[in-house]
Amino acid sequence: MKTLAIMNLKGGTGKTVTAINVAAILAQDYGQRVLLVDADSQCNLTEFMAKAKLPDDEVPGSFASLLRRTGVVDIPTKCDNISLIPADPTLMALDVTSAGNGTADREALKRFLRDADDLFGWTVIDCPPAFTAGAMAALIAADQVLIPMKVDAFSIRGMKNIMEQIRNMKHINRDLTVAGVLPTMVYPSELQRAAEADLRANMEAAGIHTFRHIRRSPVMDRMTFAQEPLIAYSPKSKALHDYKVLVRDLVGAEPEGSVQ
Repeated sequence: MKTLAIMNLKGGTGKTVTAINVAAILAQDYGQRVLLVDADSQCNLTEFMAKAKLPDDEVPGSFASLLRRTGVVDIPTKCDNISLIPADPTLMALDVTSAGNGTADREALKRFLRDADDLFGWTVIDCPPAFTAGAMAALIAADQVLIPMKVDAFSIRGMKNIMEQIRNMKHINRDLTVAGVLPTMVYPSELQRAAEADLRANMEAAGIHTFRHIRRSPVMDRMTFAQEPLIAYSPKSKALHDYKVLVRDLVGAEPEGSVQ
């Protein structure tokens, strides 16, 4: 099983929509059994993907339950071949201190995925925009980290903090690597082109891959209201094309039956 954590300590960079669309493409185009893990107390991934409406407070078998050692259940989603470990708002109480004092089990997700290795081809984790016990558990369990980021000054400056946290976690998970940076919500302008070129140069100098960008499109917002991945909601959209290029690069191969 390959495990990808999608992480940025800044909100609004496209983490959740990236998790959704990467999982959907892996499932539909590559025939993979995918496990989505919602590690964010905002529960946006859970609300989008869960087949049935879940309680608004504590959810038995959620990611928070896993961290508290009270059991976990992966539930069906709206999409074939995708299961979900849901989030609930009680995750908010599980900060880094709770992992340090034993209230939260930082190794719980790693053990669960090891036991489920023959059930799924990929696990995709939607991390919170903060370094919490959930984020720590995600990075301990993950093989790779994908960092979506807007091409703006705030996000570029924030890369230092993200990379510092990843370096710290490599003391625990020596196999953890950075898959790369994913520029998101990119629109045509001289400023964006210059900023993206600067980002790519800086990342290359640091030995970090930068994926082809995801273009900004109104279809992304409409997708969240429709609660359907782009592959179902807008199969001819430019945004979906960009995500398919991303998944091809992550997998290292074209889907079977694709036209070159």
